[in-house]
Amino acid sequence: MTRHPLAPALLALAACSPGGGETAAIVEPTPCLVAIAATCAQTGNLSIASQPMPAALKALADQGYKIVVSTRGSHELNWDERATVESLGMTFVEIPMENPVMAITDQEVAELDAVLRQGQRTLLHCASGNRSAGLWGVWLAERRGVKRAEALRLATKAGMGGVRAAVEHRLH
Repeated sequence: MTRHPLAPALLALAACSPGGGETAAIVEPTPCLVAIAATCAQTGNLSIASQPMPAALKALADQGYKIVVSTRGSHELNWDERATVESLGMTFVEIPMENPVMAITDQEVAELDAVLRQGQRTLLHCASGNRSAGLWGVWLAERRGVKRAEALRLATKAGMGGVRAAVEHRLH
């Protein structure tokens, strides 16, 4: 049997049921078109990135982003990201993850799920994009039914690196 050359991309676009009869596609992560941070990958309405600076947050607001989710602890920044985000008319959500990540918790996955179910243009970030991409990978597998290997591949493409062991352990 010959495999179609677009099979990996088509698999990534396979529809998954988020509940309530809705259908959502998992879009292959690609580099962000506008540089908002040192690293950034976009998948549908979601961008996964390293820490954006205030000017980048302004650019995101101008581009129609509605939600900024930080997986950093408030002690990791020397400026008030929440105040900056809210002054730009966006919603700020904090899902603080330990650093380094030893495990990804049910609560972290549930909080990300609650944000992503809103269907708004969202930025999910941490310092490097690593924690955020790992959390997204777990969300893909557990909340969208993406197979483990594919969730790991997509998360890696979105910026997951050092948290891979914690993600693999959780998805095992």
